[in-house]
Amino acid sequence: MTHNKSSHYWKNKLIHFIFFGSIYLNVEIITRAFGGSLVGYNGISKWSLCGWTSLWMFLVGGFCAAIVGSLNDKPRYYNLKMWQQVIIGGSLITAVELLAGIFFNLYLHLNLWNYSSIRFNFLGQLCLHNCIAWYLLSVVIIWLDDALSHYYYDDEKPDTLFSYFVKLFKLQ
Repeated sequence: MTHNKSSHYWKNKLIHFIFFGSIYLNVEIITRAFGGSLVGYNGISKWSLCGWTSLWMFLVGGFCAAIVGSLNDKPRYYNLKMWQQVIIGGSLITAVELLAGIFFNLYLHLNLWNYSSIRFNFLGQLCLHNCIAWYLLSVVIIWLDDALSHYYYDDEKPDTLFSYFVKLFKLQ
C-alpha cells in the first residue's frame, strides 16, 4: 500500500512537471510575441506575433510548478490563506528563476534572457514586473495542480480559477 501511494505521488509529480513545463514554453512564446521581442530581426514586424523560447525553460517551468504543486500536497501549506500560499509560491519561483539565470546565463553564457536594460533588475536575471507575474502565476499553478489532481486521481474538485483569485484578495 505504501508503495502504491509513493508511485502515485511520483507519477503525479511527473505528469505535473511535463504539463507545466509545456505550458511555460507556450507562455514564454506568447508573451514574447506580444512583446515584439523579435522586431527588427530579419525584417519581422511587431504584428507578426513571432515569439521564441529555449527548451531549458521547459525544465525551469516544470520544476517551479512541481515545487509549488508539492507544497500544495501538504496540509501545512494548503491550509494557509491564499495570499500566504502565493507569497511562498511566488518567492520560490523567483528564487528558481534567479538561480537558473545565474547558472544558464552568467555561468554557461547561454544568454536565454537578459533584463539588464529593464529598470529594477537584479544581475540582469530578475526584473520587477516578471517577479510580480510569478506571484500571480502561482495562483494559477495552485489551481491547475488541484484541477490535475482531481482529473487524474479523483481528488476533490477545485473551485473556479476566479474563486482562487477572490480568495487571494480577501486577505482573511
